Amino acid sequence: MSGNITGRILVFVLLCIAVIWAFFPILFMISSSFKPGNLIWSYPPKLIAEPTFANYQNIATLFPRFWKSFFNSVIVTALTTALTLTMAIASAFVFSRLRQPWLKAPAFLMIFVRMFPGIVVVIPLYPVFNELGWLDTVTPLVLCGAAFAVSMATLLIKTFVDDIPVDLEEAAMIDGCSRVGAFIRITLPLLTPAIAAVSLVVAIGSWNEYLFPLVFTSNDARTAPVIIAIAMSNEDGVAWGGIMAMATAYLAPPLLLVLMLHKQITNVMTMGAVKG
Repeated sequence: MSGNITGRILVFVLLCIAVIWAFFPILFMISSSFKPGNLIWSYPPKLIAEPTFANYQNIATLFPRFWKSFFNSVIVTALTTALTLTMAIASAFVFSRLRQPWLKAPAFLMIFVRMFPGIVVVIPLYPVFNELGWLDTVTPLVLCGAAFAVSMATLLIKTFVDDIPVDLEEAAMIDGCSRVGAFIRITLPLLTPAIAAVSLVVAIGSWNEYLFPLVFTSNDARTAPVIIAIAMSNEDGVAWGGIMAMATAYLAPPLLLVLMLHKQITNVMTMGAVKG
């Protein structure tokens, strides 16, 4: 009995250490965003300081391109997620319900393309986008982001489509629905938790994308990660207070998205547990 208690205490302590290790950089970033710049790296560290909003107020002055790049990130993430989910849901329906031998080829290609490093794809696409006049626009960011995310999203959604009995769609088809209509009216509503979870994964991946905006944009369509990286490499000195404030502001949207979709994510995890 005492051995079980000791084991549980040990597991609990290890979990606490892991959580602290994972969240310490985030907590340090958030707390530093409310500190004067001269106290962020002070030694010994000053754990308690009078909070200030000066770092947030100075973002527009120190980094005038940040809020525009922040808005660009929102647009790119929203469009990439919408395009990816549209293609993934349609592809998942085809791969799950139309079990034809010739579908193995496109399924393999989707996975094969995803295995390429991003830089390998960027090099040949750069002159193409340049000829099309798409450089420094959100178009290449959305297309490339969706192209890289659609394979994973399709496979994830397909696993949930496979678990939904096809008899439900066949019953709707007997009542007069087409195959696609039956999928949209019957199966698609049942996929809501899975779609929410996949959309979260795709959105966070697009939100954090750095390579595509670094290469394909120069000014107008730059996203926030690139601007933050440029601010950290300033030769005149790094304004750590402003950088911490920018990073904290950039953390807020995905955090809010997780809080909004936590119920659907919990339902997906519960479905997996029940299935197991």
